[in-house]
Amino acid sequence: MQVSRRTMLKGGALATSAIAMPAGAMEMQALPLVIFDSRIPESVAFAATQAGMRTIDLAQGTEAAWRALGSPSRVNGLTRWSDWTALRGALEEQGLRALDEARAPAPLSGRDHLFRWSMVSR
Repeated sequence: MQVSRRTMLKGGALATSAIAMPAGAMEMQALPLVIFDSRIPESVAFAATQAGMRTIDLAQGTEAAWRALGSPSRVNGLTRWSDWTALRGALEEQGLRALDEARAPAPLSGRDHLFRWSMVSR
């Protein structure tokens, strides 16, 4: 077997990417998480103000949302009350606690059950 410079470079690039992928995934987990529902205009506007954060859109389905949660250290959301209660239970199981929650006005959608909430790790 003959090893060329090209083969060495390819092998080095492959090894570096294998090491960098878990580090990149850990870095993504460290970013604060924003949960919103793109079917609700106020929730979309809220998510747009949270630049540079990981987002989960509940309109994509709850199964996808549960898989994407990961292990965040901080989560902010503007969701319906029913989504908030389900998410709160799942995040409390991961060691987060509710920091605040408040009913949010919804003049565009006319909904009266939107809640703005935050959770942080204990």
